[in-house]
Amino acid sequence: PDTEPGYAVGRRRRTQILADATRLFARDGYGDTSLQDIATAVGVSKSTLLHHYPSKELLLSAVLTERDSAINENQGFSGAASAGEVLRSIPDGAARSAQDEPGLIEVYAVLSCEAVPAAHPAHDYFATRFANALEYFTELFRLAQVDGDLPADRDPVHEATWLIAMWDGLQYQWLYDRERLDIATHLRAHLDDVLPPR
Repeated sequence: PDTEPGYAVGRRRRTQILADATRLFARDGYGDTSLQDIATAVGVSKSTLLHHYPSKELLLSAVLTERDSAINENQGFSGAASAGEVLRSIPDGAARSAQDEPGLIEVYAVLSCEAVPAAHPAHDYFATRFANALEYFTELFRLAQVDGDLPADRDPVHEATWLIAMWDGLQYQWLYDRERLDIATHLRAHLDDVLPPR
């Protein structure tokens, strides 16, 4: 049944809705983007938009889920043999994301700041995401330390916190000056310092 013409049209329309919602959320923020703005950008009625995404909150959730999927595909960690290799491959994934999905970096930057108030519909998503990222990178640095890639005097929790802060900060700077700032180069220099070759 998925090959029937109606399903293909629906899939294409949902893809278009997510793309335009991502673009508008990145440009204007979630709060200042209406469902009507998105429907107009897509070229459909608001009722058609609501057929695919029954609320603005559900559409936001779909945009964030789509962003995470695209970022995860770009990271390319699957072939890594060790935690140190996973960490050292981060700059390459960041470079691919900047090249292939700059709109996803924009929407992350805008929404992560806009969602700070607890009442924002994406607040819990970002709070959980930051907690999970800290846990994930702390474990990677801990495993790298066990393998001898991270020096014994380095604290995995601190390294994870600094990496996340640096990566996010570089993304914000890059959004203002994409020609001058190369996120991957800065991340690579930092990781080369943190994980010196043995």
